[in-house]
Amino acid sequence: MSALRSKAEGRVAPEVTWRLHAGLGLVARSRGATEDAARELRAAVADIERPGNSLALPERRSGFLADKWDVYAQLALTERARRRPGAAFEASERLRAREMLELLARGRVAPADTAATLIAREQDLRRRIAELTAGLEAGSGGAEGVRGPDLAGVGGTTGEALLHEQAAYADLLLEMRDQAPRHAALLSPPAVTWRDVATRLASDEALVEYLVSDSGSTAFVVTRDTVAAVDLGASRRDLRRLVQFARGTLEGPHLLAGGEALWRGPLRSLHQFLIAPLEETALLAGKARLIFVPHAELHYLPFAALLDSRGRFLIERYEVVETPSAAVWLALGDRRPARSTAGVLAFAPRPDALPGSRQEVATIARLAGTDAQVLTGANASEAAFRRDAPSRRVLHLATYGILNKPNPLFSYVELAPGGAEDGRLEVHEVFGLTLAADLVVLSACQTGLGSGALADVPAGDDWVGLSRAFLHAGAAQVVATLWPVEDRASADLMERFYERFTAGADPVAALAAAQRALLAVPATAHPFYWAGFVDVGGAR
Repeated sequence: MSALRSKAEGRVAPEVTWRLHAGLGLVARSRGATEDAARELRAAVADIERPGNSLALPERRSGFLADKWDVYAQLALTERARRRPGAAFEASERLRAREMLELLARGRVAPADTAATLIAREQDLRRRIAELTAGLEAGSGGAEGVRGPDLAGVGGTTGEALLHEQAAYADLLLEMRDQAPRHAALLSPPAVTWRDVATRLASDEALVEYLVSDSGSTAFVVTRDTVAAVDLGASRRDLRRLVQFARGTLEGPHLLAGGEALWRGPLRSLHQFLIAPLEETALLAGKARLIFVPHAELHYLPFAALLDSRGRFLIERYEVVETPSAAVWLALGDRRPARSTAGVLAFAPRPDALPGSRQEVATIARLAGTDAQVLTGANASEAAFRRDAPSRRVLHLATYGILNKPNPLFSYVELAPGGAEDGRLEVHEVFGLTLAADLVVLSACQTGLGSGALADVPAGDDWVGLSRAFLHAGAAQVVATLWPVEDRASADLMERFYERFTAGADPVAALAAAQRALLAVPATAHPFYWAGFVDVGGAR
């Protein structure tokens, strides 16, 4: 079993267990409305964080906190019931902000920091993983015109061996980081209040942070002058079922014919739970941009496709951006590109298999002019990306993307191989890059998805995936995808995106304009073609 999936670090002292039961017991008896319940829950959180803070690596804290996140959720719900929305919002942020903030501040462990024996083990494991992955890819096939071969469900001896070697590699990376002296000191992220967020919001923006649990769900809405906590009237179980149903009716081109009646129902229900209660209280009046902080299964939801009672998609009324937490949104907004960065670097390593990707990067070259460098085929190599990406303001990858939910460190985007590089730019490798890009566009399948170190859907903030890896590496914003996207439609959407972006629009506005443009054309009006693209980023 992977060390990350071990529960050995999840033990708590007896007094911590007592506080957990005492606080949750008070919540159960009083429905969270008493000061005593809040006091016991705050004490329980402090007891949890005290031993958790002694674990320097985020992955080890994930193991410790895996079965304790519900205390944070109950504290937030209790403070909401006490009509203290600001305190409830701060509890929600404590549930999710720490992990990503620390990743943003940490760099790669250099080989010089690592014992030679560990480096040798790392090289051997990588060779073995490359051989097994190549074997699986040779026998897999994806839907025609979709930017990602289907490796899901591939089993057998080779598949099991690959999962075993990848788990061993993840453990080895953790061991290497444990031995690096510069990772010994714990970074304590600053506390974030709703007022910190409010000062960075424009008058036409609102930040909406969701907190879902089996005992109730809440949306925190922050604007320039207020914070509110709104009861959504749905449990996590209800929302999980609707999200799974909606995605099942949206994700594949084989579902387009005659499938409209299926997807409209769950998208309307999700709008009724997640958006309508906020609009009914006039919290979103006059807003043009919504900054969503999802929680749990809501990370898989295409917010842009939610349908109101009049049949309008959310993207028709608002620009939409997502962010891991309010604290991360602020930290990403504080990033400023290095003065040496300039221009666009666009890759299309598989132009024959994905003809739309050839059209896509040609459009970027036309719109960006001399400011763009476009590489296709064998020239679009992983080695070229590693060489040129650190000095570019915009990075664009039009290629295959592979999601690896069992071992998310091995999700990757495909580039051309060459030299010492295998052409698979994997999540753990992206964490080791140093970028200064304003924007990274991952125009490939499922690049916006991830999973946790301990579960597919982590309760807290230990999501691992390509979009978060690029944010860690230095990108200020990432445009990524929630499902296998269609080649030609992606090229059309990206053409409209760069028309607006190169004319001066920010990525959020440019993506909204592109999605609305595809929605207006009957051939691409189905949300499968446009709703899977999401912008993840920080304050403007």
